[in-house]
Amino acid sequence: MHPCLAQQSENVTLRFVSFPRLAKPQPIELLIGEGKTLEVEIPSNQLSAPYSVKRLATWAVGKIGEGTDGTPKFKVYGKARALSSSQQLLLLVRKGATNADGFTIIPFDNRATQFGSRKFLFLNATKIDIAGEVGAKKFALKPGRHTIIRPTADQGKDLCHAIFYYRKEKAWKSFFSSNWPLRDKARGLIFFYNDPRTSRLKLHSIRDFL
Repeated sequence: MHPCLAQQSENVTLRFVSFPRLAKPQPIELLIGEGKTLEVEIPSNQLSAPYSVKRLATWAVGKIGEGTDGTPKFKVYGKARALSSSQQLLLLVRKGATNADGFTIIPFDNRATQFGSRKFLFLNATKIDIAGEVGAKKFALKPGRHTIIRPTADQGKDLCHAIFYYRKEKAWKSFFSSNWPLRDKARGLIFFYNDPRTSRLKLHSIRDFL
């Protein structure tokens, strides 16, 4: 079989998480072929169960409805170019209160070599600059950007110090400081965002056990 055809027929494992968080996020449909969809869960406080699907060049989520000619039509709520990885984590960032308001989709390589245990994924979903130092590893994030780091234990065995800052005009101000555990079978997803009701800067974390 031609290598390109073999790659196209390969299955990919997808997991999902949505943000900003909702108490009970509604499922959404993933386009998996011409006119074919798969309903997937998009939880906010944990990663979804794994879904095995055929590899596609683009991941699109939305809803099957009826077109003007009466035939089924897929309405796209968000899409992103697929990664080459056989294991992908799709972060769905909400643009509004409902699925129909749309999503920005950010795919991550979900293999353990890229995003495995004792690592943290940080995503800046605010409109301001965020910086931090976790286990002696420093990072800075512009709005909409993300990074994955593997901190060292600097507070004793399997414990690291985390401190985060935001930029106000030209000054940096701290807004969070704590000691975090490091586990061989766990990783963390950390989202910085503004509370839609109060606009206050918040941090939301998810621990995923491998």
